[in-house]
Amino acid sequence: MTVRPARPTDRDDISSLQRLVTHPSPELLDAWPTVGTLLVSVDTDDHPVGYLLGVGSHLAELAVAPSARREGRATALIEAYHERHMDASLTLFVHPENDGARACYDALGFQHDARVTDAFDGDDAIRLVYDG
Repeated sequence: MTVRPARPTDRDDISSLQRLVTHPSPELLDAWPTVGTLLVSVDTDDHPVGYLLGVGSHLAELAVAPSARREGRATALIEAYHERHMDASLTLFVHPENDGARACYDALGFQHDARVTDAFDGDDAIRLVYDG
């Protein structure tokens, strides 16, 4: 499985994957690469089937296509991002009712840190922390 930095030619695939994110930030994706780091997990034809968009040590978005789930892609994306930010704990926000994402992050070793009010357009979030 390959994780690599995103390329401008990956934009359409990433935009399609972003539709899977419960609370996407299209403006953040539009600001890449000047604002953050964008990594992709690619299939055997080098097409993105997952992505991670981060700003500093904060993971803003992570999505994997349903057809590519349970293959370790989320883990590989987080590990690759963590290698770039070894000097800091990684953080992310997850909606309290997003059981699938919460289970994934729990399995990856993220720890519950705090509840953040109004993080998602009026909805609360749970802040998770990953130390690797």
